[in-house]
Amino acid sequence: MLTRIPDRRPGKAFVLAFILFAGGLPCSMTHAVAEPDRSKTLPPFNDLVITDSLNIARAERPSSGLWITCSEGSQIRLLLITRLPIEEEFAGNGTRSEGRAELSVLSDGMRTVQAIKRAPRLIFRQATWRRDDENDIVLMPPQSIEEVQILSRAFLPAPPAVVRVDIAETGTEMAGAVDGQAIMAFNKNCLAKK
Repeated sequence: MLTRIPDRRPGKAFVLAFILFAGGLPCSMTHAVAEPDRSKTLPPFNDLVITDSLNIARAERPSSGLWITCSEGSQIRLLLITRLPIEEEFAGNGTRSEGRAELSVLSDGMRTVQAIKRAPRLIFRQATWRRDDENDIVLMPPQSIEEVQILSRAFLPAPPAVVRVDIAETGTEMAGAVDGQAIMAFNKNCLAKK
């Protein structure tokens, strides 16, 4: 089930606008506020002990990072940190009855119908979505061995051009940051911790 934690920010603007008077005429100046780099570090989690992590995909706008994590009990999970382009009151699951997140991988940037249909895809029917002042955090449930293998193969032979995560009728696209060999090594190391 998709769980959302409400956005309690009083002001949600990312752009500041100032009206200045130059020579008696109003003019405006806009200043963009810098986003945090969500592919550099993971925020702390109260309910999940992460023992290792690897950033596998990233984007600059919006700043996003997709991480594969190893948590207590050698559980392998995917974790997305981004800012989704949707206000919480408009987020929903569309025509689907269950909350879900979907990850798809395109080896090149071609978005033809055939390429999208053939793209490796993982569907997570239970994901947790948390929103705070700066981030949307989507935590996928623990991955099965089969899902880990699909993910690793999707990142071979090189980091993919497009890694897309869809959730709540929206999503984000990133470029792969590592190849499938790095993901396989990470998974092997995590499973060895049992």
